Amino acid sequence: MKRRTALGALTAAPFLTATFGRNALAQSELLNLDPANPDHNLMIFRKLAHTMDDTLAFFWADLRRMGQKGPIATPMWDMKLAAVLSARDIDDDGTYETTTISMVVYTDPKTGEVLETYDNPWTGETVDVSRFPSAPAKRIIAKDGVKSPLIEQEGTLVTHASPIGPSYIHGDKVWVYGDDMTKLESDDEERRLIFGVNDWSTFTGSVADVANPANGNPLSDWYFNDILTWSPWLKMAGYPGNMISRGLGAKVRSFDEMPADILVLIKQLHPTVYADPRAALGV
Repeated sequence: MKRRTALGALTAAPFLTATFGRNALAQSELLNLDPANPDHNLMIFRKLAHTMDDTLAFFWADLRRMGQKGPIATPMWDMKLAAVLSARDIDDDGTYETTTISMVVYTDPKTGEVLETYDNPWTGETVDVSRFPSAPAKRIIAKDGVKSPLIEQEGTLVTHASPIGPSYIHGDKVWVYGDDMTKLESDDEERRLIFGVNDWSTFTGSVADVANPANGNPLSDWYFNDILTWSPWLKMAGYPGNMISRGLGAKVRSFDEMPADILVLIKQLHPTVYADPRAALGV
């Protein structure tokens, strides 16, 4: 896949400023997107992964988590995800802040039932499934990546990287990467790994939508993969191997546009967020 500038079909217009504030965009015409331009790359990411205006962005995803202790991965559970988020400008250089509520439900891959316990095939133990917290979380995003609060724990060393991009254009589609890698190690000579996660997201949408300054919250598709250490509640500390996930999803206009099975879970388990997502976000 080659990096390309925007299609000739788009109206080429000089970019008014080096920033992407809503006032500047409102005065411009369709942008001649250049994925190699850091300002454009940030805008592409914000439009596809978040939102550039005051409207909320809603995401759903259907994921499968697997465990790998050898050459073959073993399915563990499915993850039904719904998220709602808002974004606001931080400065004139394109930096912005997101507020997100993510709701993740673990389900049995065969029956679709919500998992309350899990029969661990490696240890033979039945363990309680830990629920993913669904409180609002804030992050700062700039041209050089996502600024996440680091885990603070005495006697540990944290390594974190969360770049955005690169972005690509081919035909009438645009893609952008958004990754998140964190490693927590013991701060001693052994450098024992305590926790590690590698999340890789790819967002894709329409070039015309992203290049249109009047469209601050275009729809997008989302593809996700990760590799991470065993969850603590699995009680597998010291076991070799990793958990891996793959899945897909999309940005939609509301909870009601999500797949029926995910919508049912959100209504049942998170009725307050469903009823008034803006109030739940506190924005």
